[in-house]
Amino acid sequence: MMNNAGETPEDLLARRVAGFHSFKAERLPVLHEFCKSLGFDEPHEVLNRPEKFLSMLDSGFMNAVVSEENRVWLITRMGYYIGEYLVCLYDGLWLVDQDPSAPTFAKYVVGDFSFEGVIAGVVDPFDMAQRYVDTPVPRYLKKDIEKALVKK
Repeated sequence: MMNNAGETPEDLLARRVAGFHSFKAERLPVLHEFCKSLGFDEPHEVLNRPEKFLSMLDSGFMNAVVSEENRVWLITRMGYYIGEYLVCLYDGLWLVDQDPSAPTFAKYVVGDFSFEGVIAGVVDPFDMAQRYVDTPVPRYLKKDIEKALVKK
């Protein structure tokens, strides 16, 4: 998320809130195309059963070397995926973080979890995706998600 020069926090939040509908509309077609491009069976299922794809993504990218030109592309898709995974499995919602004191202020996050045992109030799936993609191989998506979210 880029701040425009001279943009106040209020302006930033208003801009992000205004773009939220477009963000939510684009995430599902992008995710579907991502899973289709990876050759997954029934790629449309990523939209309502993302857990079905976790082990395939985990093993597929565990040892992948991500080039600089593909880094942002992969982070975006993994961020969408992680967000949908959290929404479906932990009963969360996509939100715009409106807390000016939060490190995720004005970002698209997943929160309002109703799943018992989730330790995070809100999760920035794109930050999680960036950390995952930038981790040297081998990397473990499932473990990263659970470590960030679930009490042992």
